[in-house]
Amino acid sequence: MPRARTNTAVASVTALAMLVALPASGAPSHPDPRMVEALVTWDDVALEPFDPVAEPSGQVPLGTERRTELTAELDVLAESHDFGLAVQDLRTGATFSHGAHTRFPAASVAKLSVLAMLVRTAEQEGRDLTDGERAQAEQMIRYSDNEVTDDLYDRIGFTEGFQEGAEAFGLHGTEPHPGGRWGSTTTTASDQIRLLRALYLEEGPLTREGRAEVRGFMESVAPEQVWGVAAVAGPDDTVGLKNGWTPREDDGGLWTINSVGYVAGQDREYLLAVLSDGLSDYGSGIAMVEDVVVRVTGAMEEGAEADEARPAR
Repeated sequence: MPRARTNTAVASVTALAMLVALPASGAPSHPDPRMVEALVTWDDVALEPFDPVAEPSGQVPLGTERRTELTAELDVLAESHDFGLAVQDLRTGATFSHGAHTRFPAASVAKLSVLAMLVRTAEQEGRDLTDGERAQAEQMIRYSDNEVTDDLYDRIGFTEGFQEGAEAFGLHGTEPHPGGRWGSTTTTASDQIRLLRALYLEEGPLTREGRAEVRGFMESVAPEQVWGVAAVAGPDDTVGLKNGWTPREDDGGLWTINSVGYVAGQDREYLLAVLSDGLSDYGSGIAMVEDVVVRVTGAMEEGAEADEARPAR
């Protein structure tokens, strides 16, 4: 059975608004007409996007019956695997989640936050990243280098700087380790979607140029590390991601396996986050992460096809 986790409060949803997306390199343009009224937004208190009842009837491709079935499937999986998932379809604004407000160790997924905070720090100082910072950022994201992450974590202000950066990006369910071990940061799938929205949409503290710089690193991750949420991508799709994986001594050597990112192509455009813990090994952990994202996006795409097939009114 999965172990208990600390859950962040789920606030009520307050409004509907238009989502205006910034196209990434190689990504399709926005918005699909259905997107205008489909996306739920939040005020300063209601910070959790993944409330299925908030999605307006008739606008969401994943219908109530299929959503219930999919939730039941993941409930069964959650009896033996400890995970949290959140997905948003940027074509329609539709969302799906399971355990999205549960905190998990971030492992190397924390490096994406460190990079976003580094770029924000430079922009606050009225400058671009230095050549040295850019080279370190590439090592940190493309190859998941831990040593350079230590340096960049210091550069953003260590734990206090990370906490301030998390607040700036609206990551209210994310907590840095008090001793400065960035890999032991705890975060939620919901917060990771919020961070991705800050990088791929016009919703965060970064400039257009800053967002593009972060995305450039995410979209050039070393091929051997392109797994997890990338499982939903077609061969010609744009994939930007950061994965995290580690056995944890304080959990008896069981594995944390995380994957967050963006996938876009002719037939899809998603923000995805899966966090997991207590897994027996690296390989089966990746397989579990890929299984849940493929299940969810597959259901969304089936729903979208059914929606397009309905007669016009």
